[in-house]
Amino acid sequence: MELFSRHGIDAVTVDRIAEVADVGKGTIYNYFPTKESIVVAFLANVERAVQRMLAPLEQTHRPLADTLVEYVALQWRMKRRHHRFVKLFFAQMFLNTDAFFPYMVEIHGLVAKNMESLFRALQERGDIRRDVSVADLTMVFTNMQMGLTAQWALEGPPFAGTEATLRREIELFCEGIEANRT
Repeated sequence: MELFSRHGIDAVTVDRIAEVADVGKGTIYNYFPTKESIVVAFLANVERAVQRMLAPLEQTHRPLADTLVEYVALQWRMKRRHHRFVKLFFAQMFLNTDAFFPYMVEIHGLVAKNMESLFRALQERGDIRRDVSVADLTMVFTNMQMGLTAQWALEGPPFAGTEATLRREIELFCEGIEANRT
């Protein structure tokens, strides 16, 4: 990843990766079919760490919209230094679906587990209507979050438009799910 950061993905050859890693070129291909798949695997690992950091959010007692905005914003802050790779990650998701699919399944599982736990906690404390299933909340929110993150990846720093869109989308989402709304 350091090579990619310094020189760009296109400029780094598999031969150079193997040299720096002190392994044979074939060893690289045993684990990664393409250079891009190295980035995807790296970001999947970043996502694991991010999801561990998000778990405590279910213990916060902020307004619903603030909690959900913080959930997405914290992910972006943790991934900001890898922004260039997040763009490649999205490209691989659409261009190299077969190789990407196992990572997508894993990442979706990590995100869904945290989202379900967060939405369950929010329902239990009365912030979210009980007539909306946790599974539906998770599905809709994770899809919304994916779209926002794609916008974040495309926009790039300073992310002003994406951050404004994040707040507005979350507010609109919360209008439909908040308990005791008049």
